[in-house]
Amino acid sequence: MTGSIARNYARALFELAAETSSVDPVETDLRAARDALYTDREARAFLANRLIGRPVKKKLVRHAFEGQVDQRVLDLVLLMIDRGRTSLLGEVTEDYERRARIARGVRHVTLTTAFPLGAEETARVTRALETRLASRVELEVVIDAEVIGGLVAESEGQEIEFSIEGQLRALSSSIEGR
Repeated sequence: MTGSIARNYARALFELAAETSSVDPVETDLRAARDALYTDREARAFLANRLIGRPVKKKLVRHAFEGQVDQRVLDLVLLMIDRGRTSLLGEVTEDYERRARIARGVRHVTLTTAFPLGAEETARVTRALETRLASRVELEVVIDAEVIGGLVAESEGQEIEFSIEGQLRALSSSIEGR
């Protein structure tokens, strides 16, 4: 789950990219910057080191990325260095990717099931979710033995319950509400 500051950075970058119909290339460059600066432990430690001044950090980042990534991505990273928020780069990228997916009409769905699904079952569930969500679905399957008899799908904070446990909870709630 991304915080409001990361969402604000992602939204601003997304809006700038959308103005020039360059959402996909900016997404690719943002991932590259994240991979280079956030997922690499040494780079992350360098950026987090308070003994190294921001001008030095910015100079090295500019040298590494100038001409290699979209200027808006570079400007965002430099701004995040100025504000001491480079630790949010992973969250910014995650929220930007979510916005780009939605703009393409694709929803990421995490499907939790007690047992692995076969190809035919996965295709059937995907079709059902695409119909229900009125969107193409990018499916991620998670195995959790604690799911009782069925499936649980989650997308963008919306939960779709197909399990016996969920049906029992719904039944219990309706009985308690009488």
